[in-house]
Amino acid sequence: MVHNLPKKKKKNLMEFQAFQDNAWYEVELVSNGDILTVKYKNFADEWDEIYHVGRFNSVKEIEDFGARFRRSSVQLQDGECRKAVAGMKVCATHYTDNGEVKFYDATVHEVQKIQHSFKNGEEECYCIFVLLWLHGPSKGTKTYASVASICLIQHTQGLVDQALDSFLKISRERLGIASHNQDSYVQKGPVCEDPGTSSSCQTNSFIDVDAFFEKLRRVRRFRCAARTFEGRLNGQCKR
Repeated sequence: MVHNLPKKKKKNLMEFQAFQDNAWYEVELVSNGDILTVKYKNFADEWDEIYHVGRFNSVKEIEDFGARFRRSSVQLQDGECRKAVAGMKVCATHYTDNGEVKFYDATVHEVQKIQHSFKNGEEECYCIFVLLWLHGPSKGTKTYASVASICLIQHTQGLVDQALDSFLKISRERLGIASHNQDSYVQKGPVCEDPGTSSSCQTNSFIDVDAFFEKLRRVRRFRCAARTFEGRLNGQCKR
C-alpha cells in the first residue's frame, strides 16, 4: 500500500531592511526565547545578526524594529505591469556607480504605458516606470525603470512570521518588568545596538563589516537572477 505523505509546509520568505544601508535582504528568522537570530540567506552562521530583547528602551523602538521585516517582495511580471500604478510603493533594484545592485523602496511616480509585444507566445512589457526613491543613495530623486526592476511588496495583516512575533511579544513584556542590561547581548556576528543609526552596527574584532555587506550585495544581486530563473521555469517570469 502506498501512503501519501503530507506535504511539507513551505516557510514564508522574509526580507530585512539592514541598518547599515537600509537596503532589503532576504533572511530567515530563528527565535530562542530572549534572542532573535537573523540569518542572511546563502551565508554561513558567522554572518548571523543576533538581537536581544534588552536592546529596546521604548515601545516605539520595538515597533520600528518590527517594521524592518516583511514578506519577501515578488517580481513584477510582464503581463502584470498594470498592477504598478502611480502612488504605489514598490521594492526596486538600484544600480550604484560601481555596478552593485541593491533593493530599495520607491514610490511609482508615473507610468509611461507602451504597447506590449509577443515573442514565441510570451508577452514582453516595454512600459517605463518613473520611480521616486524613498531610501538609498538616490533618496528623494527620480529615475526610470523597466518592469524587470520592480518587485511588488506583499502587504499582510496580523502575523508575519512566528519567530518575529514571539520575539516582539517578549520584548514588549520585558520592557515593563525588567531593566535593560546592554552587556547581556550575545556577541556573535554583527550586533546593532541602537536602531535607526547607520553607525551603530558593531561586530566582533574578527568580522570585517565592509566585507560583510559587500558579500550581502553580491548575494542579493544573484537573488534577482534566481527569481527570474525560477519564474521562467514556472512559465511566469523572464527578463
